[in-house]
Amino acid sequence: MRHLTFVMLIIIITLGLSVPVASAGIRNIDFKNFSYPWSKPLTWYDHMDWQDSSRGQPVKLMNGRWRLEGTEDEPVFAGLTFESVEFADVNGDSKEDALVVLRFDTGGTQYYHYVYVYTLVGRKPKLLACFRSGDRSTSGLYRVYGEQGNLVVELFDPKKEEGDCCSSGFVRTHYRWQNGRFKAFGDQEFGTPTAPSRLPVSVFGMHN
Repeated sequence: MRHLTFVMLIIIITLGLSVPVASAGIRNIDFKNFSYPWSKPLTWYDHMDWQDSSRGQPVKLMNGRWRLEGTEDEPVFAGLTFESVEFADVNGDSKEDALVVLRFDTGGTQYYHYVYVYTLVGRKPKLLACFRSGDRSTSGLYRVYGEQGNLVVELFDPKKEEGDCCSSGFVRTHYRWQNGRFKAFGDQEFGTPTAPSRLPVSVFGMHN
């Protein structure tokens, strides 16, 4: 009887040690070396836009960067850069999701942010949604985070812009995961940035 109990204990310990690392949570995903569906902007954008990930081409970040094809010899960087990742429940299932922020530099002064929302299904990350912000003071990304199981997005207020680079205000919108998509709810809220809008969002975002 003691021998049987000892054998069962060894089996339980062995199974516990053999659990894949990814199953421990979405925080184990290396989002700096990860493939994202992405489409190059075709024009200048002054608003937030939800993206159709099925139309995007996979882009592989290496050490947090991907250079736009055809710009390898250009002195100014054009491409995607990993800025931050936040972990919070945003689809109401009481489990952590990942909010990945990538910055797209055009090679000029304009830039946009792409936010990817991933959840963990089994041992694999699944993309729930993705959106692109506007350019800097015109609905550029200020902050994105989770709150009480919902997604919160704060964009710089174009009505309070102080030149192309900066805005003295932001607009906050709450989104609820419903029927396979994020839907805005409640009234929009307005606030004042606690840091200069010209700084990257990762400087003053909510970090893990």
